[in-house]
Amino acid sequence: MPTTADYINLARSLPPQLIRFFTKYPPGKPISPISNPFTPTKVAATGRWMGPRYSLRRQADICKLARTYGVEELLPHSKKSAVAKEERRELGKTMKGMDKVKGHAWERHLASKLEARKQAMENMPQLIDKWKRSGHGRGWKNWPK
Repeated sequence: MPTTADYINLARSLPPQLIRFFTKYPPGKPISPISNPFTPTKVAATGRWMGPRYSLRRQADICKLARTYGVEELLPHSKKSAVAKEERRELGKTMKGMDKVKGHAWERHLASKLEARKQAMENMPQLIDKWKRSGHGRGWKNWPK
């Protein structure tokens, strides 16, 4: 079991960038989503979002440094951590080709229009007979659609 002296020696061996980060955000506290400097936060008073305190490039630099010094598990959750990258690699890419293309309006309505046209053509002989019997359209208020 490492003693406090071992932790102090480890802290002295860290580069200044990591020391500054751990000074601002000590790893001993339980990290709440509000205090995670790698994620955006919502301001309760205004309802607007503030960006993360550390950009993705700076997150990557800090995670790489922490990985080389063996203290990456002390960092808060980040997209650039090795654990998050491994999870994304296991999930793989999403299949965008499986989504149905929206298309134009005439393409979306084409199937129903063709079906209605087919029904009209099947009913055409009865419609012609009705037309002839009623005096070639006299008395028709609404034309058949």
